Amino acid sequence: MWGMSLTDTIICIVVALAVCGIFAGVCFVIAKKDKTKFEDLLATIPAEKQEALKAENYQPLDGAGIKCATRGLLAAIDTKGETSTVRLIFYNETRDAFYDQTTKIRTSELNGKGYKLFDMIPCQMKYDKEYHIHEFKKIM
Repeated sequence: MWGMSLTDTIICIVVALAVCGIFAGVCFVIAKKDKTKFEDLLATIPAEKQEALKAENYQPLDGAGIKCATRGLLAAIDTKGETSTVRLIFYNETRDAFYDQTTKIRTSELNGKGYKLFDMIPCQMKYDKEYHIHEFKKIM
């Protein structure tokens, strides 16, 4: 490189590759750990609930572009004071796979609507079949 000897250039390349390799390894370990947690969560969901989730359709919302209404499965609830963190499971028919989304909801709203574990709750999604976009927007 610019004014560096061949040995210095090789050392820089090796160091850069080592840093990239370590970063990739850390990302791989984190992704594998998250996937294991998701598979454990999916194993707790009854088969009939999974089948009901697969049968859910996306209904276009009038005048909302690619926003649609569907229902997600309430798979986990973690309540801390006035805020509850909920984990929703959806089914992506294009990829033939389940996926999850974590979001926050006011505990009073969660209790007021009577939502409990394994309920199918209405959600708004960004759904574009052509580009295979399945993006959670909000609980309705």
